[in-house]
Amino acid sequence: MGEETLLDRLRASLAPTSQSLDHLQPDPLDEAKVRASVRQAARSRVSAMLRQLRAARGLSYDAIRERTGLSQQLLYDIEYGERRLTLDELILLAECYGVSADDVLGVDLGVAQVNVDVVMSHRRLPG
Repeated sequence: MGEETLLDRLRASLAPTSQSLDHLQPDPLDEAKVRASVRQAARSRVSAMLRQLRAARGLSYDAIRERTGLSQQLLYDIEYGERRLTLDELILLAECYGVSADDVLGVDLGVAQVNVDVVMSHRRLPG
């Protein structure tokens, strides 16, 4: 079997076990729904992690704004899933909370971590 994607595994887990997916053509609308669901779940997970990190550090939105330069409204929107996080914002917040970007994302970036480290070495917190 070739390399299986996350979408393939999700699709297989949702399909009835008695039915093989080999003869089914993926419906583009279903795939779009799956992708949207995965994006929303990931955004919710990251948002919750950022809220927990801020609370664990006992920091207010104002304190985070002072450390990162990110507006309080932007921080609120990110923490409550109203807005997607950019890579630059992720790096700033991870550094502010004293964790790695992969800790915030809940993934092991492995080799990609080297690239994040390079970016972080060029973008340090103001002040």
